[in-house]
Amino acid sequence: MPAGLTLGVALAALLGGALFSLATGGRSDVGLAELWAPEGLAATVVYETRAPRSLAAALLGVNLALAGLILQAITRNPLASPAILGLNQGAALGLALGLVLPALAGIPIEATALTGALVAGVLTFAISGGFAGRMDAMRLVLGGVAVGAFSYAMVRFTYTLEDELARDVVRWTVGDITDMRWASALRLLFWGLPGLFASLALSHRLNLMALGQDTAQGLGADPRVTLLLGTVVAAALTGVSVSVAGPIAFAGLVVPHLARLLFGGDHRVLVPVAALLGAALMLLADGLSKTLTQPVEAPIGVIAALIGAPWFLWLTLSRKTAF
Repeated sequence: MPAGLTLGVALAALLGGALFSLATGGRSDVGLAELWAPEGLAATVVYETRAPRSLAAALLGVNLALAGLILQAITRNPLASPAILGLNQGAALGLALGLVLPALAGIPIEATALTGALVAGVLTFAISGGFAGRMDAMRLVLGGVAVGAFSYAMVRFTYTLEDELARDVVRWTVGDITDMRWASALRLLFWGLPGLFASLALSHRLNLMALGQDTAQGLGADPRVTLLLGTVVAAALTGVSVSVAGPIAFAGLVVPHLARLLFGGDHRVLVPVAALLGAALMLLADGLSKTLTQPVEAPIGVIAALIGAPWFLWLTLSRKTAF
């Protein structure tokens, strides 16, 4: 697909998702017309409630899509994603420990979530043999499931350590942006932009990894270095997302495959396209979360899982994606 058309399709999807997200909410009488309203209660609803939530949804989509794209590239495994490899759950554990342990009280939650995601990623890749240059696809998935299950069990254990935080921990575990405000949305932007630029910088190495580890080594890109760099970037993108909205499953799995099916395998193109499509998908999920179960809003993580789970089953049963 020509580059101009590629960009146009991705931008159109992003615009449609943004309009849908901004137009929906608890008050059905407040729509897109209020975007241009100079003042009033309706304008306040749009700018102070819906706009930061829509921005956060878009940034979550960018972060998780890029994390999934990187993980699939460095592992050459179509099932790789932050949720499948345990990064989501590791980040949630880091965040939960940061909330309940007095020794971690002064550390930003983004840092504890990032550390948890990074530790989970390193453990998963160590179990799979990735750092020794003999990564096994089945062991990678099983290692991710084991690390994720352990991390989630420890998150639930934190309920017993601090009862007052139990409700917040439960909300984070399902992925929720209902109470999103500008401060949290801008925090996502501040931490997510370096991850986007790092993903762009890694795109050439990701292309070489698609050729196989031996070929990448022969072309001057040490696969172990690429694996380490990719793990750090994916962990950072996942960690900041979990710190704001909780672990959102399947978003990092669906978008990379959709981008690859539509636009080919060049990661120099896939990185920006996946970012745009990820933002569009999460904006769609945000709009659906506000409309499907009215007057009650469903967590955005639940909607993302409903969208992604059928795709995951199809991918697992067909295994048509090649690297």
